[in-house]
Amino acid sequence: YIKELAGNLHLAISRLARMRAPVIAAVNGTAAGAGFSMVCATDLAIAAESAKFTMAYTGAGLSPDGSSSYFLPRIIGQRRTFELMLTNRVLNSELALEWGLVNQVVPLDELMPAAEKLAGQLATGPTNAYGIVKKLLMNSAHDSLESQMEHETRGIADCARTADGQEGIAAFLEKRRPSFTGN
Repeated sequence: YIKELAGNLHLAISRLARMRAPVIAAVNGTAAGAGFSMVCATDLAIAAESAKFTMAYTGAGLSPDGSSSYFLPRIIGQRRTFELMLTNRVLNSELALEWGLVNQVVPLDELMPAAEKLAGQLATGPTNAYGIVKKLLMNSAHDSLESQMEHETRGIADCARTADGQEGIAAFLEKRRPSFTGN
């Protein structure tokens, strides 16, 4: 049962991580175990002031899953990851912000409006470029400098051929705000 459950969770996280659209987490309450792992797998995270974070796995005699052993050391470093995974330390939202686990902390009643505002901002932006950013960052952990720069070259050239890329360049040259269409 656990193997099947973890497999389904991992399939979902893989799809979220590799999809072109940015994924935003809005954390309210306690993100523990797989919930914490899901936050790590998102591109941006906003937490309520009351939010708490804990790995919790080893406290139940289990090893981590849900991609946390992949994403968490990349976000906060190896030593802090070891600490969280071995001790099940509970982090409050301010420490999560300080460590880079979340991008923003807001009062609980502002959590969903803040997440929706960010989502709206991203939805009206250069969505093709966002997809390439996600792909570049996902691949950067295992590519060499030269390979990564080649991916960057292809990505920026692909973006420059899109309507949004052309609009962005024109707006920059004309010193005005771009108007993106997602194309």
